[in-house]
Amino acid sequence: VVVVDELPVTPNGKIDRDALPTPDFEAQRAEYRPPREGVEAAVAAAFADALGISRVGADDNFFALGGNSLTATAVAARLHQSIETEVPVHWIFTESTPATLAHRIATCTAETNDAVGVMLPLRATGNREPLFCVHPAVGLAWCFSGLVQYVDSDRPIYGIQSPALTDSSVHFDSLDDLAARYVREIRSVQPHGPYHLLGYSVGGQIAHAMAARLRRDGADVATLAMMDSRLMTEVDAPMPSVARLVAEFAEVDSLDALEEDPTFDQVAELLRRKGGFFSTLTADHLGTLYRQYCKLVDDAVAHHPSNLDLSDLLYFSSVESREAERNGGPEGSIGAADWKDYIVGDIHEYKIPTTHEQMTSPPGLAVIGPILNRHLASVGLVTGAEFDEDNTGGNQGNSRRHELRQGFAKQDSAREGS
Repeated sequence: VVVVDELPVTPNGKIDRDALPTPDFEAQRAEYRPPREGVEAAVAAAFADALGISRVGADDNFFALGGNSLTATAVAARLHQSIETEVPVHWIFTESTPATLAHRIATCTAETNDAVGVMLPLRATGNREPLFCVHPAVGLAWCFSGLVQYVDSDRPIYGIQSPALTDSSVHFDSLDDLAARYVREIRSVQPHGPYHLLGYSVGGQIAHAMAARLRRDGADVATLAMMDSRLMTEVDAPMPSVARLVAEFAEVDSLDALEEDPTFDQVAELLRRKGGFFSTLTADHLGTLYRQYCKLVDDAVAHHPSNLDLSDLLYFSSVESREAERNGGPEGSIGAADWKDYIVGDIHEYKIPTTHEQMTSPPGLAVIGPILNRHLASVGLVTGAEFDEDNTGGNQGNSRRHELRQGFAKQDSAREGS
């Protein structure tokens, strides 16, 4: 952002773009410290090459300089050539300066695949309450990595992933059962609230169930946000093949090179050749992801959300997917409005100009990220504030919330009785 005293205009009153000052991208950089020779210098050179800038210091943050998930992939490829070391792309999101990434490379091996752990630290540093991002049906939370550049740097960000990736024997009877496991996971990182939850697709249903459990335990949930999360009552379409599923979540365009029904080994090899985030997935990982995807979809259809005493829901809906439904595409739930019966408070819907599958793409997150960050900052100003349930004669919003709470209590009592 460049501050000017006034906007220059042409004689006819339009903005004179040629007279605008050139943005100073150097202003966001830390005080320059030359990178040390060796790996640190190689990382700095890879950052500079990917970002198209002349110089990167040892303490310069890759994302503050304009990096994103696509350019991070280019950095990993460049480092593979220059230092002949496999650098997982997700390392760049957690170690985003040449100094910290060089230290990670020197102290870890590429075989240390912590990218499939239940808690994925997209940014582990910061002194504010973390943002926890719940995976979509595919079970991986890598898609949230692009949020790092939009959420304030003093807020940690964790992705929550399927436990089956690290423990093939794990089993959950229901979506509520899975949500209970995830609540235990986030409390191992943050023992007390307020909590901030974001879910994508089916992850939104899981996040809602997590919020309900936290509230029943007396914890404060300051943020519940969903990215195109619909309530599913049935699944008309057949389950996708493993090839089609990989094409969707890994953005693989070369499916024609595979057989109609490829093996997990063949798909894993294709991902390895493609490089990037998903090149570290093994055939066993892919098999687990596919089985978990099918089970999670079934659990989501069978799931009945609890009534959640929460102030607001932040909802990001896909404009293009809604347009497809109106134009004869598959019928389904309409998204944000589905949740009005399960939330005490307001639903703030933001329409994102992309498809459901591309919500976490760079263009999608470029819209979602700043809105989410502003929301997190605003709720931080009133964290811990509760509505006065006895003051039903107050403003209309409190009165409405009191009525809904009473109605929810009656519904829950009737459900337990039946």
